[in-house]
Amino acid sequence: MPELPDLIYVEGRLREALRGQAITAARLTEPIVLRCLVKGDLSLLVGHPLDDVFRRSNFLVFRCGPYDLSVSPMLAGKFRLARPGERDEAALAFALGFGPERELRYIDDKNMGKAYLGPAGQWKDIPGLRQVGVSVLAPEFTLARFQELLKKRRDQVRLFLMDKTALDSMGNAYADEVLFEASLHPKTFCRSLSPDDAVRLHAAIVKVLGEATAEIARRAEPIEVKVRDFLKVRRKDDCPRCGGKIRKAGVRGMDSYFCPRCQPATRSSLVDWTKTPR
Repeated sequence: MPELPDLIYVEGRLREALRGQAITAARLTEPIVLRCLVKGDLSLLVGHPLDDVFRRSNFLVFRCGPYDLSVSPMLAGKFRLARPGERDEAALAFALGFGPERELRYIDDKNMGKAYLGPAGQWKDIPGLRQVGVSVLAPEFTLARFQELLKKRRDQVRLFLMDKTALDSMGNAYADEVLFEASLHPKTFCRSLSPDDAVRLHAAIVKVLGEATAEIARRAEPIEVKVRDFLKVRRKDDCPRCGGKIRKAGVRGMDSYFCPRCQPATRSSLVDWTKTPR
């Protein structure tokens, strides 16, 4: 799925290219991706200017007059800027036209993404937008704020990192990268983290997400290209730090990549003492 660095880049590019332009056409080719919270369909957007494009959690929100089109690309969704009349992609889900020169396409070969058309600013009926965690690249993501969130958790640290109601917004890839940077095993329970672990983890979040955001912007690839080749452990074979083999483990049904040498497991880190009989 697109994560914070990806979404920041796409948000900026689309805002630069499309903000203020009127929507002149709308096409829906995969109705399964669209949830309408108002009576009508994408044609409601035609005639309205695109007032803004902004990120909220793992959604991109397109504000068009009285409506928001909120899109969560999920596993395989991506956006592409095309020219009207270009051949449709096989996985095209919907498209919005902006005059004779430009069309914004949403492509999803898994049809797992979700687009919600509803009243502007009203997100209470959209799962994932009702409650959004602190943005990890914002000034308010202080060590004190992070420690306050952390001390309330009883789950494994990787699940905490991916909880978008707490932290905005990581998925599998950057959760792995952050834990590698912090030298923490992905199955470590939050309650077993030491104060030094918490400081290191907070610093790793800011460093990894900040550097990734800068690197993706520097590459300046088309918005449909997911830039991940600079990641250190996710889907890699060898550890860049010690040269050992990267391993893959299941964490609540999700694959996690880690280095067992650099991120060693200990009994205290893998046992949630709050649930262990004494």
